[in-house]
Amino acid sequence: MLKSEITKRIKRHNILAFPQLNLNYWGINKVATSTMCNHLLIQTGVTVNTQNKSGQVGKRMTGKLHIDRQTAYTNNLINFAIVRSPYARFESCYRHFKYPKDEVQSFGSRKAKFDPVWSPDDFLDHIEKVFAKGNIGNKHYAKQSWFIPEPQRLDHVIKLENLVKNWPFDFSPPDFVSNPTTVVPSIKYNREKLHHLYAEDFNVFGY
Repeated sequence: MLKSEITKRIKRHNILAFPQLNLNYWGINKVATSTMCNHLLIQTGVTVNTQNKSGQVGKRMTGKLHIDRQTAYTNNLINFAIVRSPYARFESCYRHFKYPKDEVQSFGSRKAKFDPVWSPDDFLDHIEKVFAKGNIGNKHYAKQSWFIPEPQRLDHVIKLENLVKNWPFDFSPPDFVSNPTTVVPSIKYNREKLHHLYAEDFNVFGY
């Protein structure tokens, strides 16, 4: 396998090592990753403009922090991840693709081959076809269990809904939100189909 392919795979796993904080952050797209990247960088002394309209400032500064899973398991740092209700994560992903707020979100939508005319159920049908082919899918809707295949090996897997209550570190949790999606009226879709498609996430992470 070419070095560039290895690097691409490692980056997609989205594990960032912060030795200054004694932790590895296992990021899952559409689970506050922009916020957490910014927040953790700030804790290391990096100046990050959290008011930047794209919210992607921190992510652009983490290129050299990516590590592979085996390194994360063996580098003696605390392994930490945040998970999210599969319903809320799907809705956030749909809003991101359907109603992009800036060019960064528009690019993400195009890269995922999202058709702007799709309803939430159309999007679910697309995800179903992708999964049926045995593909992981775009990082924004890939299963959370793909990012964290062995949650029992991590020190902390915290639900986003309980992040402040269950925050495990001496420094405070973030008090800002980066890269939010557009607020739209309630999104209606086939929740049973979503539960079926993401059954592993519901079961493994207790949703």
